[in-house]
Parts: sequence; structure tokens; C-alpha cells
Amino acid sequence: MFTTLTPGKTLRLSFAFAWCSLLCSLAVSAWSRVEAADSIAWRTGEDFHSQLDSTIGFQWKSNPIRQGLHGLAANQRVAIWLDRRVDPDHEVDLIVDDATLDGALQRVGSAIGGGVSYVGSVAYLGSTPVTAKLATLAAMRRDEVKQLPTAARTRFAADAAWTWEEASTPRELLDQLAQAANAKVANIDQIPHDLWPAGDLPPLPLTDRMTLLLAGFDLTFEIARDGSAIRLTPMPAEVSIERSYSPRGSLNVAATTIAGAFPGVGIKKVGARLAITGTFEEHEFIERLIRGEPIRRVESTPGVKRFDLRVENQPIGAIVKAVAEREMLQVRVDSAIQAKLQPRISLDVKQLTLDELLDRALMSTGITHRIEDGVLELSSP
Repeated sequence: MFTTLTPGKTLRLSFAFAWCSLLCSLAVSAWSRVEAADSIAWRTGEDFHSQLDSTIGFQWKSNPIRQGLHGLAANQRVAIWLDRRVDPDHEVDLIVDDATLDGALQRVGSAIGGGVSYVGSVAYLGSTPVTAKLATLAAMRRDEVKQLPTAARTRFAADAAWTWEEASTPRELLDQLAQAANAKVANIDQIPHDLWPAGDLPPLPLTDRMTLLLAGFDLTFEIARDGSAIRLTPMPAEVSIERSYSPRGSLNVAATTIAGAFPGVGIKKVGARLAITGTFEEHEFIERLIRGEPIRRVESTPGVKRFDLRVENQPIGAIVKAVAEREMLQVRVDSAIQAKLQPRISLDVKQLTLDELLDRALMSTGITHRIEDGVLELSSP
């Protein structure tokens, strides 16, 4: 008989994962952002995008990730937001030589086992499941605002710079944004308590600010039809937006060209236009392609995912559950072996695969594990 593993108290672990030889510490409860001691005239709009294409070079030697990004952001005048789950003190060794700023940020994203996404004039660094969807989510929310009554639409679409003080909480910040929209958050308790360092962002639509704030909790939001309320919802597994285009020349030729360059998008002819469904980034490239501009895509190459974990005197079951939650795995355990998961252990391991990490955690119990279809199953040998 199998049951869901539910230790009495959720364990909050500080652990890390890395791709190949690039190690990144991801603290479950940690938050880090670029902190600006002096006001920075952030680049925005076309200036921001032009800077992403500019060529740069730098070297980080055991730089804490927050310190390195702080310097990079200030030097380039490009705002950078680091996902709250990334350990701000993790040290990164990185040499960037003759790369675009976009390419450099992609490499930093790879160094933390994730990627980069651009929301407005902000570069967001975090895990790939988040960065792969974030810009599209932001665009979806902006599209939805267009359907609101005029007064509500104006408030939710309003551009404004955003700053906050040291030790602000995300609930406080979300409540401030909601008040600016003259709305209430129906389920603000979905956001756990956290304390954030001071923040400074360039002007962004209010919905973009909400999208950035909620991303580190794997959340997004829905707006009531009259704009009076906001409800937090889980970030969806898949996202896309539809845009309509009128390319020059033959629609069939344009559709074939776009399909060849972007095989993941959906294309259909609607009269004299092409209706294309894809991610926000795909639409950006398609717009350039249709205008006849050269396109260049920088993609990071993932490797073997490895973990660092240090924990002292914690129940084995709680450790396993925390690791599984980090990897979005459901845990099933044979009820006959529940007692074997109660003893406390200490671990200090580096560069282990997920299977190796679980083997080490379960070593003293004789319990075996198997991962299949998103389920981690624990049982007797």
C-alpha cells in the first residue's frame, strides 16, 4: 500500500543544483536582486534592446552572483532581477569575451541552471521553467487588460518606475500595486512571508510589475472583469499568444518560411493575414523576419543536472520531500516503511545527480527509490 509522504513540518533546505561544471546555489527561501546604492538611469525601450546587442567582456572570479549582477547592471544600465530562490551569495566563475550582453546574460542563466527572460526593460534570471514562460505571461496579462473598462484599463496599464525599501515583504509590495490599480487581492495569503532587499526598477506597466513579483512563487494572476479584484493562480504549464501579420508577397511563401524558422508555432491564414500562435520571444523574431531584418537567437545548452546539499539533523523523510518538491515530483511511499523515514541525519554533499543524492539520503534505511512519470516512489528492497 502506498501513501503520499507528508512529514509533519515542511523542511526548508538550502541546496544547489548545477549544469555540468557550473555550480549554482539555489536557496529555497532566498531572494536576491540587483540593489542600487545610487540611482541609476536605467535603459528602457529601444535603448534597452540596443544594449542587449552591444558587445561586452568581463571576468568573474568566485564572484557572489548578486555582486556580479549588481556590477553588470550598473555598468550597462540594464535592470536585472534575480529569482528569489537563487542564493545571492553563491560564487560564480565566469569569463565572457567578445559576447553580446544578451549572450552574457544567457551564460549567467546557464550558470545558475536556468536562463534569462526579458519583461519590458528588465532582465529576469531564474529557472528555465519560469524564464521560458515569463515574457509570454507578461504579454498575456497586458492583452487581458485591453478588455477591461476604460478606467480600470488605464490603471493596470499605467507605466511607472518601481522602488522599495530594505526588508519590504512581497505581500506589502503586491498590496501596494493592487491599491494603485484600485483593486483588492482576493487570496494574498498564497504568498509566503519573505523579506526582500531594497529594489529599483525602470518604468513598467503595472501588470508587468505584478508578473515579476509573482514569478518567484510560480504564480500569476487573474483580473476581475470590472478590474476591482485580482486572484493569484498557479503559473500555467504552457503559454502562448496569438498575433496577426500582413507579410509582403505570397502568404504561402511567408507561412513556409516562418514554419521552417520556428517549427513550434501555429500558423493559419485568415483572409490576407497570417494568424500565428507562439511565445512572446518567437513573435519578436517573427516580426523582425517579416521586416527583413537579420535574426540571431542565443540558446544555452543544458547539461547534466547536479546538486549540492548541506543539512544538519533533519528527518530523512523531510529531506526527501524537500528535494522532491524542488524538482516538482510527487512522492509515494510504502506505508510499511514510514518509520524508517523518521530518523534524523546530516548531509554535506556536492555535485551529485538526483539519483545519487536520493541514494545518499536513504543509505541508512535500506529503502529503494524509483522516479517515473513525475512520481518518486519509495519502497522496501
